[in-house]
Amino acid sequence: MSAITTVETIKQCIIDAAIGNNSDKYFDTGLSAIRILLETHCCYRCCLRFLNARDLDLYALSEQELNSLFSQLLEQKNDEKDFVCTACVGALQYAETFVDDIGKRLEEENYQTKNINLTCTLPIGLLSRDRLLQFYLSDMLKMDKLIESPRDPKEPFKFIIAGQIKDKFGVELWNNGPLRMTVVTEHEPTAQEHMFLTQVEKPVLKVRTKRRKGKVQIWGDSRATVAEALKALKNTEARSLTTIPPAPQTIKATLSSVQLVHDAAFVGGKGGRYLKNSREYSQTPWSIRGKKLAENSVSECICETLKKHYRADDLSMRLSGRENGNSKKNAKSLIIVLLSLFPDYKFVSSGREDANVRMLGTGRPFYCELINPHRVTFEKDELAAMQDEINSLPTKDDVQLRDLAAIKQTDTKTIKEGEEFKRKTYRALVWVSSPVTNEIIDKVNKAGSQPFKIQQNTPARVFQRRAGIIREKEIHFCKVAKPANVREDTKEETEKHFAVVTMNTQAGTYIKEFIHGDLGRTQPNFASLAGVQAADLIELDVTNVDLEWPPQK
Repeated sequence: MSAITTVETIKQCIIDAAIGNNSDKYFDTGLSAIRILLETHCCYRCCLRFLNARDLDLYALSEQELNSLFSQLLEQKNDEKDFVCTACVGALQYAETFVDDIGKRLEEENYQTKNINLTCTLPIGLLSRDRLLQFYLSDMLKMDKLIESPRDPKEPFKFIIAGQIKDKFGVELWNNGPLRMTVVTEHEPTAQEHMFLTQVEKPVLKVRTKRRKGKVQIWGDSRATVAEALKALKNTEARSLTTIPPAPQTIKATLSSVQLVHDAAFVGGKGGRYLKNSREYSQTPWSIRGKKLAENSVSECICETLKKHYRADDLSMRLSGRENGNSKKNAKSLIIVLLSLFPDYKFVSSGREDANVRMLGTGRPFYCELINPHRVTFEKDELAAMQDEINSLPTKDDVQLRDLAAIKQTDTKTIKEGEEFKRKTYRALVWVSSPVTNEIIDKVNKAGSQPFKIQQNTPARVFQRRAGIIREKEIHFCKVAKPANVREDTKEETEKHFAVVTMNTQAGTYIKEFIHGDLGRTQPNFASLAGVQAADLIELDVTNVDLEWPPQK
């Protein structure tokens, strides 16, 4: 865009701003407004904001370029240098100066993606300063009504930052970008300027203070509340409580923080399933009051390796760094508790087996959601190498992984929906109060050859955490046989009391309670089908989870 064209664009912005009481003099009144803003030490970018200029390319011009362009319109030259803008306290005026530090943070974290979703937080003092300058301009121009609110500085700020980091570091601004970057600026001298709003006749802003660790903290002055209070503020009240125009500043806004968080990565796979051959592993870390009840878990065996390759957040490492010599035991307990409340990954499976139940057959479908991964794209051979690494760990005899692959977030609903509709096949070693005869076997097999319904009251073992209701579940088939290692003519009386039960059931069926009856809370149960006094579960295996995972495209 040439200088002449740009001057014409600014000129049209001045006219479109419609400042003043006379439409024939909008341009002249607009120029007067600019002169007033410059006299109060406002930067040219903020002048554009008070004109409500929509063309973001204008804000991307440097202050020197804008000075030259506005000088042509004002027919005067503004030689003021190195001042701090009264309106934006330098946040928008010197936006380019933040770019190198932002880029340094990006390089430190070394995310794989080049698409960024940028948000920003500017000093809260800008809210009240914009409002007070509105009052000042309206009074100085003797307007019948308050001039229109200036443009929010966040959009121009984001536009400038985005353009600079694209040119310098090769990253693109994208509203749906997987990497969320939050740039926070602050200006300590004006951080409490809005507190005069608590002194108006009918205050919208009502704050309370708390002293914590020797410091006074203020509650109730959120940006939304401050903005609402400013909207209700009257010119006369503002003049009686604070300075209009706002006092000039000598200290620039500073970069407070650059927060980077990547969208979660979902790892599961086409038929992605795990197998558990041990009866001593919980599915996920199991602890009560900081004490682990199972030494190992399936999710830790799988996800710790995935976290390493995806370079995802590791909460345990960050917390471990805070230990000291006198409190290592307490710190370890704290880590266990915090990881249970705020894990650095989510391990989600199609149902779960108890720690003493094996998961055999084709395995259980699952996916792992990794938090803030720095790398998200892998080739098939790289994922295969991860799977081989997991299957070569010291836990390889207990936990195995198959067909690991990346999935989309939309695929995860299949596992959640499967909680209601999938079928599972079990094999159980059962003790029966009476010797297992062919008559008992035939009786159970006949009853279980056709699907049948059972009524399950909430099991006694989970009653403290589940609603006390009766659930109707379907047993699709139930077969019983004598254990393969027990001979028909065995004379060992104890061996005659064991049976192997194979069953296929609806999702959510309590298998243990179906076997032993749960003091009559499950009807019918295995004992009632067999016509014996009692039965109990010795060992249980899951042999199949009937779920297509992930769904066919």
